[in-house]
Amino acid sequence: METKLQLSRSNVALYLILIVIISLGLKLYLVDFSLPVNSDNLAYVLNGIAHSNGDFDHSPSRSIGWSLFLSPFFSLMNSNDFLDYSNVAKIISIGVSTATIFLIYKVGRKFFDERYSLVAACLFAYLPYLNYNSVMALSEPLFIFSILMSFYFLLNDKSKFIILALAFAGFSYWIRLNGIIFLLVISLTYILTFKKSRIFLKNYGIGLVVFLIIISPMLLQKYEQFGDPFYSAYQGTMFSKNYEELVSNISLNTEATASSYIENNGILDFIYTFFIIGFFNSMIALSKLSFPYIVILIPFGILFSFRAFDQKSQYTRANWIFILSSIFLMSFILSVVPEKRFLLFLMPFLVLFSVIPIQRVTEYGLSTFSLSRKQKNVFLVIVIIIVIILSGLFTLRYEKLDPVLENEKMDFAKYALENFHGNTLRDFGGGTDYIGSVILLDHNNFQDFKISPWTDGTERSKIAYQEIGVLAGNIEDLILKGKPLNLNYLISNQHDTFYYPFVDQVYHNEEQYPYLIKIFDSDEYGYEKLKIKVFEVDYEKFNKLLNE
Repeated sequence: METKLQLSRSNVALYLILIVIISLGLKLYLVDFSLPVNSDNLAYVLNGIAHSNGDFDHSPSRSIGWSLFLSPFFSLMNSNDFLDYSNVAKIISIGVSTATIFLIYKVGRKFFDERYSLVAACLFAYLPYLNYNSVMALSEPLFIFSILMSFYFLLNDKSKFIILALAFAGFSYWIRLNGIIFLLVISLTYILTFKKSRIFLKNYGIGLVVFLIIISPMLLQKYEQFGDPFYSAYQGTMFSKNYEELVSNISLNTEATASSYIENNGILDFIYTFFIIGFFNSMIALSKLSFPYIVILIPFGILFSFRAFDQKSQYTRANWIFILSSIFLMSFILSVVPEKRFLLFLMPFLVLFSVIPIQRVTEYGLSTFSLSRKQKNVFLVIVIIIVIILSGLFTLRYEKLDPVLENEKMDFAKYALENFHGNTLRDFGGGTDYIGSVILLDHNNFQDFKISPWTDGTERSKIAYQEIGVLAGNIEDLILKGKPLNLNYLISNQHDTFYYPFVDQVYHNEEQYPYLIKIFDSDEYGYEKLKIKVFEVDYEKFNKLLNE
């Protein structure tokens, strides 16, 4: 029988370094150090600055772990330029994502020999969206690292390692609010995998205690701050039918709980919306995240995993349980907010299944051919080269931030804050992208930023400009529902924005809307890339036309 080629530690280290260097090159291509962070990553950076100054309050809409992780690095800085803090956060995010390549190799060794574990590292290291996300200074890279560490310790024949697995599950909850589901995911996987162990209950009990100890400081702080240890800004509105309704419910302070949804729409509609639609959205998200090469390998990986005779059935089962239970528990979130990055943490686990068909074809061939040892190695090299080429091509297709456009957005944000006095329709993907950033940075000394005055609204209320959400299907419906909310302005973009594309029709056909008075046109202000128009709602004209 032909013996398998074993790689030395030095060769493995060399290959891993080469994989990391190429992956780092792709990441550096995508990052832009000339622009500050905005949106969610802006909040993480500002919270990290607050933590470095001794403010450990919680944001009501996000976990504290990533900003805490950033805070020691920020405490060493002495800069008056917010861009420096943004770039440090980006560098740390890239560093964590890069370190995960080594971790995925170690997890891969639970399933494969050195060669195929290196293939797993390649598949992970070159996924375009993973690299794109890693340069955004968001919480996903650290979250993935923590979840993968938990899984690494879970895959052990000795059940005592459940203690470390649950410890990292606790750290995951610190990093993202949905990390709490991994107590359930890890527990389920462990119970179904190690149920025959004599000391299984003892070790599981110790692990639960460790989990609770790790998360207890966060729970105590939330209880002190909000009166609820599990408080989230979304907990009373999460069971909205879609994101537009979620935003509207937040603006109206309207509750949307599971019981109220079932009462108003029935149990069948509840199941359809939060599980069937959620599952459908999850599949779409995973296919996009897996593009371009994992999406091809996954179906074969799933098929071959049922008879994965080169892997421990125990570990294969654990991977299956982890993936399926995660999708099930995340489906209700994806049904409301179909944001694909929420499932990014599943990529390492799908990568593991994706290696199986590569291993199967390489080692055993197909019915019509088989490979010699030399041919097997050549085949693996060819696979890796194809992965690198595909990754490079699709990385090049990602739209890098245009500094001219982004600076024009920031300039408009400053103009809006100075000139618009009233409520403006909230949207993403257009002229409003930097409103929050400019508010926070212009109305607060970022080095002295405090979390609570901003999140509880006391600082925000001092600003004339406010953004609101309205659930509507067209312009007329939008204005009717917006009037009780004192909706004053609509910002219309040349290209579709995310949630209100029908508002962008006004940009192209403003003469059809006499009740919308144009007060700003980016072309008239000499903007080169930003194409937006701002309209003030004339309710008197609107009502007159409505009654005709």
